[in-house]
Amino acid sequence: MKNRRGLLAAVIFIVLAMVISGCNLVQVNEEKDRKTVVAKVNGVEILKGEVLDRYHSYYGGEVEEYNKEVMLSIVNSLVEEELVRQKAEEAGHVVNQEVLNRAKEDFEQAVKDYAESLKELAGEDADPNTDYEQQARDEMKQYIDASGQTEEEYLELVGKYIAIQDFLDELTKDITVEESEIEDYYQDQIKFQTEYPSLAAGYTSVTVVKEPASRLVKHILIKLSDEDTKAISDLRNEGKDEEADALREEKLESIKSKAQNALEKAKSGEDFDKLIEQYGEDPGMEMDEYKDGYKMLRDESMMPEFLEASFKLKEGEISDLVATDYGYHIIKVYEANEDDIIPLEEVKEDIRQVLISQKKSEKADEFIAQWMEEADIKIYENRL
Repeated sequence: MKNRRGLLAAVIFIVLAMVISGCNLVQVNEEKDRKTVVAKVNGVEILKGEVLDRYHSYYGGEVEEYNKEVMLSIVNSLVEEELVRQKAEEAGHVVNQEVLNRAKEDFEQAVKDYAESLKELAGEDADPNTDYEQQARDEMKQYIDASGQTEEEYLELVGKYIAIQDFLDELTKDITVEESEIEDYYQDQIKFQTEYPSLAAGYTSVTVVKEPASRLVKHILIKLSDEDTKAISDLRNEGKDEEADALREEKLESIKSKAQNALEKAKSGEDFDKLIEQYGEDPGMEMDEYKDGYKMLRDESMMPEFLEASFKLKEGEISDLVATDYGYHIIKVYEANEDDIIPLEEVKEDIRQVLISQKKSEKADEFIAQWMEEADIKIYENRL
């Protein structure tokens, strides 16, 4: 069920992320051109109308000019789909009533899942009187209408994808994953999700870090002059890091005595907030937003030396002088949370399914590439 839901979601929410170039725009007379043959796959015709319908499903609404590169990309996709459909049909995988029933079930499940996501998105503002399932159903209908299809035609299309997926699953049913591959994936994900926690949610198939490490810190910044900071920055922008490092070391000497004095007071137990007021030159420390300090993950957009020093400290600890291109920092950690890593045994089967899915996809691509070479395919690009 999970695979079919993913397939349906891909059909419903597919998005093209591309910039349309005006030099490739073409005019189309939809009524006249719909029956134009733009490709043949082993003698089976693909009509321009199918390409236009797919184009509308991507962009929605009326389109006055069409991007030829996008049109050609759609034709290539339709050619591949038709070829795989033919192979699936030869193997007995067709869109029958059982497949259509599954398409309908998956559609209804997709409505429920989407309704849940709408409710979660609303968060605390979620209206108890709002019928989120009806809202989800209405929005999905809008997507279908924008593609120029009826719901029946749409379900027929989804059914085609289900039949194709069943066929590809049958071809790749013997694929397995070794325990060592699962372990390697787990370790790679720990490294990625701990080092780049801000990206993990969007680029991770299996969550292995329940909560990433974080630090809540305040700091005393003894600044270099704006002129010195700019000179160092200019050198780095020119790729002259060694010269920038040398200039930084030279300029830091002029503020080291002041920074050392502040550090001694901090280490001796003087009130850190008062020391920030007395010595600190970071305007952020004066803002209400950061009155409790900076809350940071490991991949925060801050100076790497500052981050590295912060994550070496435990709660209540104060750093030595930390040099950056902005000056010297004295960091105090007010809250320290370490990475909460999920044990391998708890995610092993999820990882196995991800790896099997990846291998299946790779194997299917190999089959398709071979079929494409063997097939009689004609694409009439000039008819687009």
